[in-house]
Amino acid sequence: MTDVPEYLLERSRQRRIALGVLEDDGSGDGGAASAAAPAAGGAPAAGPSQADMIAAAREAAQLEAEPEAPPDSSWVLAARRRHRIPIWVLPVLFCLPLWAFVYVKLTEPPPEPITAINEGAATYAVRCASCHVGDGSGSDGSGVGRPLWNGEVLLTFPDLDDSFIEWISVGSEGIGLGQVYGDPNRPGGAHITGETESNMPAFGEVLNDHQLYSVARYVREVIGGEMISDEVAAERDAEWEHLGGGALSGGGGGGH
Repeated sequence: MTDVPEYLLERSRQRRIALGVLEDDGSGDGGAASAAAPAAGGAPAAGPSQADMIAAAREAAQLEAEPEAPPDSSWVLAARRRHRIPIWVLPVLFCLPLWAFVYVKLTEPPPEPITAINEGAATYAVRCASCHVGDGSGSDGSGVGRPLWNGEVLLTFPDLDDSFIEWISVGSEGIGLGQVYGDPNRPGGAHITGETESNMPAFGEVLNDHQLYSVARYVREVIGGEMISDEVAAERDAEWEHLGGGALSGGGGGGH
């Protein structure tokens, strides 16, 4: 058995005396002297009992125990008390972008249907406004083309007929430079190709039939201010659709 230090045996004995388990025989203060006295008298000193050794070993174990860990800091305690995110939240968060996309699409207003007039407006903005200006003022404003506004185009082309569509399609060179185009009896004099700073381009190669027809309607009805009845508008809508207008977009009509 491992030898137990004398000071631990003495400490254990003193604790047992304090608890009333062992009577004090007066040997506590002179442990070393009492141990030497029997040796001087020739009688061997009695060794520590087994109970004293066990008690001393237990006390030594308690004395040598590791110190308690320091208390956790406030942020560690707060993290432990914090509620964890439920597992069902993860798929919800994953689906949120998809839900937002669907929601936006469902709440968007439906696109405006394509009509002859708004198709003609789009064509005019791309093909004609650079010369005739957006409002049709042409050379009366900042443009170089003939003025179309204030009824000017209606004086040149009184009707929406083949001559007007041909003029847009083939332009000045198609008619022939120095030739009259439109109404030869136009108030204020007939218009002649090549007499202005810029000639009319030919759009027949870049515009299809229903685009030529719709831009002619836009120039006459919106910029030129042509007044037509509902019956005439319906006939023109039908003609535009017959030429292929609105077939791909699902639109139809002239917007009247």
